[in-house]
Amino acid sequence: MEKCWLWKIYMGIDRGELMKKIILMLLLLMPVQANAKTLINMGEFKLTAYCSCSECSGGWGTQTATGARCQEGRTVAVDPDVIAYGTKLLINGHVYTAEDCGGGVTGDHVDIYIDDHERVDAFGVKYANIWIVKGGEWDE
Repeated sequence: MEKCWLWKIYMGIDRGELMKKIILMLLLLMPVQANAKTLINMGEFKLTAYCSCSECSGGWGTQTATGARCQEGRTVAVDPDVIAYGTKLLINGHVYTAEDCGGGVTGDHVDIYIDDHERVDAFGVKYANIWIVKGGEWDE
């Protein structure tokens, strides 16, 4: 018997990516008490860095995909199919905001904005657990 089209689509989806998207959707829909914080572990992500130079930004400078201006200590680029714009992310003890995307930022990859290209080069490639912060203000 021929499998239905929905089953074929389901079987073709990467289960890990599907679970991350389901968790993210549930997290964003979940009610939160005032000033309560919830952390959701998204797992280990590849971390790189970028700056506003044409080599890093592809000519976009400090303009982000969301219209905000890049700011060191706040802006990160994400794959919006994995992490929604505006999401607060806890990375190595610091909270960033997903405000940008990039051609090389796909899947489990976060690109952290840094003002200086020399520090971008020194940053290299790292890996860390990424946490979504939902609700309340985060005190660092």
